[in-house]
Parts: sequence; C-alpha cells; structure tokens
Amino acid sequence: MLPLLGRLRDYPWGSPDAIYELLGVPPTGRPGAELWLGTHPADPAEVQTPAGLRPASERLGTLPFLLKVLAAETPLSLQVHPTRQQAEAGFDADERAGIPLTAAYRRYKDRNHKPELIVALTPFRALAGIRDPRTTLAVVDALGDERARAVFAPLTEPGGTAAVLRSLLTMTAAEGAALADGLAGAAAGVAPGEDATGRAGDLVRALAAMYPGDVGIAVALLLHDITIEPGDGLFQPARMLHSYVHGVGIEIMAASDNVLRGGLTPKHIDVPELLAVLDPTPAPPPVVRPRTLLAGQGGTVLGWDVPVDDFALRALDCHGEVTLPAAPVLLVTEGRLEVALAGADDGEGEGEGRGRIGGLAGGGRLDLRRGQSAAVDGARNLTVRGTGRMFLAGAGGPSH
Repeated sequence: MLPLLGRLRDYPWGSPDAIYELLGVPPTGRPGAELWLGTHPADPAEVQTPAGLRPASERLGTLPFLLKVLAAETPLSLQVHPTRQQAEAGFDADERAGIPLTAAYRRYKDRNHKPELIVALTPFRALAGIRDPRTTLAVVDALGDERARAVFAPLTEPGGTAAVLRSLLTMTAAEGAALADGLAGAAAGVAPGEDATGRAGDLVRALAAMYPGDVGIAVALLLHDITIEPGDGLFQPARMLHSYVHGVGIEIMAASDNVLRGGLTPKHIDVPELLAVLDPTPAPPPVVRPRTLLAGQGGTVLGWDVPVDDFALRALDCHGEVTLPAAPVLLVTEGRLEVALAGADDGEGEGEGRGRIGGLAGGGRLDLRRGQSAAVDGARNLTVRGTGRMFLAGAGGPSH
C-alpha cells in the first residue's frame, strides 16, 4: 500500500476552489476541474515509493477504470458515449481513414466503451437522458417562443424525439443561433422555481450566458434536469445524452476517451455519428441510490449498483474500526483514517512528493487525511480506524 498522487486537470468549466480545498492546498488561479486517480495513459497517477515517485501502473497494472474527483462550476458539453461494439467499429473506421489520434475531428480515441457513475459530494445538477416529451412540450409552451414551439412540435408524434434531435443538430449556424437567442429572451421573463418551467428558465439563462447562440441550449430542453443530493449517484450508460451542470462529485468510469459531443462546446461535433450512437428513447432519470453492504458499530459500507463489470465503487463511513475487502484505489474525502493491510508488515517507505499532493509513508499502514489517496496492489483486507469517509474504487460487478 503506497500513497497515490493524482493529476489535476484545469478545464475551463472547473471550480476555482473546490478540489484545491479538498486537497488542502491553495488555489492556483486555474480552474480545478478533475483530479485523476488511475493509470489512464492521458494523465497517469504516481505512487510514492522508497525510491521516489513511480508510475502507479508499475504497482497496479493497467486499471480498467478511472476514478476522478469532478468539480463543475459551469456546464459541460452535451455528450454521449458509445457501446463497446460501436467504439470498436468507430475506432477501426478512423484508423482506416488515417485520422491522427490527436486530430480535433477524430471521433474515437480507443476501442472501449465509457459507462460512468458519479456520486454527489455536494448537491449536483445534471442533464441526463431523454425525458417524457410531454414535459418538454409543456416547458416550451410555457416559455412562449413561437420558433421553439414549431421546432419541438414533432414531439407529439411517435419517434418525435429523434426527429427533433435531427432537426436541431442539422440546423445552420444562423438558424441555431436564432433559436437559442429566442429561447434566451423567453427565459429572461421566467420566474425562478423548482417546477419544470422554473428550472428550464434558470437552465437556459445559465447556458446562454456561457454558450450564447449555441443550439445545444435547445437540445438541453429534451433532457431530464435533475439535482441529486450528496450520497446519491447518476449512472450514464452507453448511448445516453447527458451533461453535468454544477456540483462536486466522485466519478468512476471505464478507462476510455470516447466522447461524441452534441452541443454546448466549441469542439468538433460529428452530427451523423452522434445521431447514430445516441438512444433517443425517453427513459426515467438514471439515479442510483446507495445500498448498504455492511453495517456495524464501527461504520457503514455503501455501494452503488451498476450493470457493468469495468468498475465498482464503495464508500466507508467510519466512526471506529471496520475491516473490509481492499480495492486498488482509496480516497479519503472526510476526516482522518488509519488504514492497515491485513497480513502486511508496518514498514514505511520514504520519498517526498516533489510538490505533488502526498508526502506520506507507505507500507502496511497509512494515515490518510481528507484529500489523500492510496494504491493497494493485491487482494487484501483492510482494517480502517478513525472518523471519516473513504471511497474504494475497483473492478468487478455491482457493489463488489
């Protein structure tokens, strides 16, 4: 067991302070969007060994998942991820076409799918999945923009969602901007509220402020607009159109870079491929409630059931002493916990973090405070003592 030192990504939509505050370091002035804790080749984490920092993959191998702390200050792009079969076919097609992996118009970066689970640390707002068309029609009617009413009218017919999506995403830039501007003007007069129309007005105003004239503002009205409370999760399977709007959460996903965008972004949008990949079928919001896996005097272990075997996420709320199966990646988000490996000695490593988050001793025991993480190589049991919350990320099926 060794201290794990993650990589911080500063995408423009990130929070100016949330991840820095978690890590206990001063903000740099750059947005902290995602802290990556895994072996993904785009930004692999490191472990602190007696000989210094080494790639985490040397101890953990190549993990099939990536654990992140995600902090969204402003909305992310509308996006969808392919199935594994779609990713394989798309990657091979891009390879045959000779498109460089680094090209902005490259559609597929690898041959893997990318299901995602995010568990809220703060109230977390997201757009996730196609909602009942009747709700969208009622919202558009209440907004009162005649152009929007005409565009969304096919929702009254079978297959209407796919037709509206195709219409929106194939508009000329001028047509899309006119529609988006009309919706922004209509939303300016909508009173705030938690009903569907009040939330839509707030959403359109927020999106128009960041992405003026973007047709994705209209696309967003087709999706569930939900806010989950701390501890609840959202699962994004393949083919589901979604976007994170605001909040901080723990995200775990299959190790893939495959993202097809559908608006709210200056990046490349491949409309035919997006429409071929996404599922326009209305479905309930993909909320995942935590399930209690273990409850005792020393604490409680929670899990979030997801229908994939790329990853499993658990959380330990400890207020004493708990023994539970280990996982390759551990992250403490509250309090301070002493973590000991069953059957391991208490030898300590050395080596400084060289300006990175860490500076802990490794071996059979670690004292982890809020914001610190560890890598565990091998299937062991952990004994955890103290008061705090720790997330455990591993491969496996639901709630392993």
